[in-house]
Amino acid sequence: MLALFTLGNSSNMFLLLRAHDLGVSDVQIPLLWALMSGVAALFSTHLSSLSDRLGRARVITAGWVIYALFYLLFGLLPAHVALLWPMFAFYGLFLAATEGAEKALVGDLAQRERGGTAYGWYNLVVGLMLLPASVLFGWLWQHMAPLAAFGFSSGCALLAALLLLFWVRPRHPVAA
Repeated sequence: MLALFTLGNSSNMFLLLRAHDLGVSDVQIPLLWALMSGVAALFSTHLSSLSDRLGRARVITAGWVIYALFYLLFGLLPAHVALLWPMFAFYGLFLAATEGAEKALVGDLAQRERGGTAYGWYNLVVGLMLLPASVLFGWLWQHMAPLAAFGFSSGCALLAALLLLFWVRPRHPVAA
């Protein structure tokens, strides 16, 4: 599931490239990046803590579905620069909610004496998949269309979310 999601999770630089293609000026590109990063930093503690109350898999599944919708919309988006600012802020919220929850789920699923190994595998899978994710995204963008690249990422995220929803059962379920 993680490998599938990560295969669709190419470099965020493609978001900035798409924003530029849609009319964002060179001067505003770093501001979009700062907005996304700032929102992620400001909300990461609060939104990641949702996984403590609602369950890791639920928060990650919801986040990956939101990612899928975001990427699909980003591929379909007309050239309205004003829409990009709230979308980048929203993407920052996605990052804030899922990055901590993913790592916490690794800890929940791992045997206590194998925690370091589990995090090592998590980082290995993410690290190995990020390069092909960006190469594939770039190839789809160049040889087909931006929508094909964003659609592929969206599809990977949606399928990974469905797999996570049905297959992952944490060792320590959250009380209802």
